[in-house]
Amino acid sequence: MNKVVSASVGGRKFSFDEDAYERLSDYFRHFKSRLRMDSQASSDEVMSEIERRVAEIFAQATGGQYNRAVDYDMVMRAVEQLGMPDGSAEPADGAAGTDGNADAEYGGEPDFSYSGIQGNCKRKLFRDKDNKAIAGVCAGLAVYFDIDTTIIRVVTLLVCLLWGTGLIFYLVMMIVTPAAKTPYEKCLMHGLKPTAENMAKFSSNK
Repeated sequence: MNKVVSASVGGRKFSFDEDAYERLSDYFRHFKSRLRMDSQASSDEVMSEIERRVAEIFAQATGGQYNRAVDYDMVMRAVEQLGMPDGSAEPADGAAGTDGNADAEYGGEPDFSYSGIQGNCKRKLFRDKDNKAIAGVCAGLAVYFDIDTTIIRVVTLLVCLLWGTGLIFYLVMMIVTPAAKTPYEKCLMHGLKPTAENMAKFSSNK
């Protein structure tokens, strides 16, 4: 019978079967070895983001019950879903596989059925502060609707000048729309499935 290990992942506490925890530790070690970052700070940012994502997956799989241990299959499903930051296969010493239906069997996962121009995930509206002119509202709308940012800005400016309601709309959107700050949120904004490879594209050194 496996020993149970208590550990924190992404700021959340979980109970693990011993072999599951060892497999997760291998994954994080392999993941970090594949990161190609210009600074330690960038590497730490991506590692923190991937740990938070793993924690979300485990929380969904266990129903948020701390006394329900994360088992080996749960870890493998998370590992296969996220992958390596460069899109390559994980080193052989930790790459035990599961069947190709893991995503379908893994209850509580987000629905990635939407197939858009920017990826295969449902887009979510955020303010795009990386391409902002003021607060990133227009840039975020452009990404969400897959329209050139300039067109959104021109339309907003015309509405502001001709009717004045554009300014009210902009201020409301600035207040109610969150900014995409983390690599995970930027993936959702662009309609990219939040795999390790995609999240690494939005690290702070890009």
